[in-house]
Amino acid sequence: MTRLAGRQTSLLRRQVDAAIREWERGTLDRRSLLRRAALLGMSAPALAMLLGRASTPLASASALRALQDDPAAGTPGGTLRVATIGEPPHLDEHQSTAEIIAVIGYCAYEGLFTYDADYQPIPELVAEHTVSDDGLTHTMALRQGVMFHNGEPMTAADVIASVERWGRISGVGQRLMEKTSELAQVDDSTIEFRLSEPYGTILIALAHNTQACTIHPKSILDAAGDDPMTNADQYVGTGPYRLVEWQRDAAMRFERFDEYQSSSEDGPLGYGGTKYAYADAIEFIPVPDEAARVAGLQAGDYQLALDIGNDQYAVLADFPGVVAEILTPTNWDVFFLNWESPMMGNLAMRQAVQAAFDHLPMLQSGRGGDEFIRLDPGLMMQQTPWWSEAGAERYNVNDPELARAKLEEAGYDGEPLRFLTTQEYSYMYGEAIVAQQQLEAVGITVDLQVVDWATVLERRAIPEEWDMFGTGHGFVPDPSQISYVGQMNQYPGWWSSESSLALAAELLAESEFETRMPIFEQIQEAHYTEIPAIKIGDSSNVSFRSEAIGGWDGQFERGVKFWNLWLNE
Repeated sequence: MTRLAGRQTSLLRRQVDAAIREWERGTLDRRSLLRRAALLGMSAPALAMLLGRASTPLASASALRALQDDPAAGTPGGTLRVATIGEPPHLDEHQSTAEIIAVIGYCAYEGLFTYDADYQPIPELVAEHTVSDDGLTHTMALRQGVMFHNGEPMTAADVIASVERWGRISGVGQRLMEKTSELAQVDDSTIEFRLSEPYGTILIALAHNTQACTIHPKSILDAAGDDPMTNADQYVGTGPYRLVEWQRDAAMRFERFDEYQSSSEDGPLGYGGTKYAYADAIEFIPVPDEAARVAGLQAGDYQLALDIGNDQYAVLADFPGVVAEILTPTNWDVFFLNWESPMMGNLAMRQAVQAAFDHLPMLQSGRGGDEFIRLDPGLMMQQTPWWSEAGAERYNVNDPELARAKLEEAGYDGEPLRFLTTQEYSYMYGEAIVAQQQLEAVGITVDLQVVDWATVLERRAIPEEWDMFGTGHGFVPDPSQISYVGQMNQYPGWWSSESSLALAAELLAESEFETRMPIFEQIQEAHYTEIPAIKIGDSSNVSFRSEAIGGWDGQFERGVKFWNLWLNE
């Protein structure tokens, strides 16, 4: 079996295993199980077996593992209509971490690298990548014949202009360029990163797809400078779909790019490999009102509706023609503690807060029923190879007596703990209310400050303003992208122990998983002993889509793969 075929098999197995786990834990009913099997492309004999034997999880698991998938068998044509929570301010990927920009731009933009089925970086616009023996020179030969949407061929000059602009604007890019002595053009189709010291996460940085290092024509970037691009004719990439029309507050229309070239013709490979542009067009329609997105999906006005709350699952789970699927957990909720404040700069005080919390009621208050939540100590999700239980004995401590003892050790005198939260994200407020009750139960006075999210963002950057704030952390493929690991001593909370800073630097410098994994486990252990933050638990969202969509992929954590979807209508 080739390495590519092995990766495809790995992805298929992940999809099947995810369905089996949901069936076995009772979060996937018989109808949804059969629907999932059909959408994934189960062969007729296997589906018949499932129909006859779905009364037991083991029989269903056996049938699901007989699943076969042929991503090349999709049906071309039609317009895929996607209802979004709103309209992006622009589509300049270099400028913003906003999810909506990444989601929409994903069908049009590409980078030098992307992720495979196991979230490891693989070439996308690069044909060959080599590294010098000392790890300081990364030579990247670019793919030949790649065209931009405006008809210009991609060259090394375009790539260098794109990387340099991204490196000036993006935090991830800035860290990479700090280690880059020179970004050189070897010839028209080859570039070199010449580093001042080894930087093992260079490919991970280039594969990241939120505020991504997308590649654009040099002519457009030279005209735009570092200011956000705001004109539709500036949004030019190399992806399978190209923007043809943007009617503000109405729709963004992308059409199939006939000159598109996949990085491989051997089939999909995670977020890379062959990209089948089945739909003639994709329209993203801003529908800010959630009820309107739900009604539009029910009426068939949209085939896909994004950002619908979990509380709509009961409404849509059995609605004819709609697939409502609880996804594998991709988020984890967290309270950050401010090491710069006199209160939380005290380790015993942080230990008291850690011991006071019972995480399950907080998750239930913030995220809903048990089918949407999971207690888990890992800072990396279970679907990545980085998942670990290091430090688990200090997760969800729920020991009020220990909390009171630590308060005495800390010399706590009743000073109010300033806790920032917002009602704009209902899960943050729901978790904060329960946390306040649990802290007060062990004797901690809590000053719960409920403000708008913009004020939370503003005030959390000021060390003198707060002691604790709550937020959520999205899925990341690599631990270097955990906000307060990759940006240790910079992200609000300012985790600054010398030993952990050294571990973080080592994690960023190394490249081999076998070397990096023990380093990350030490960092996760330190997370639980030094307590820069308190992970509450994992949470799931729900995918709401029409049964007419074919080719839905179980790997969704970094965005919907619009290029491999088709319409069965």
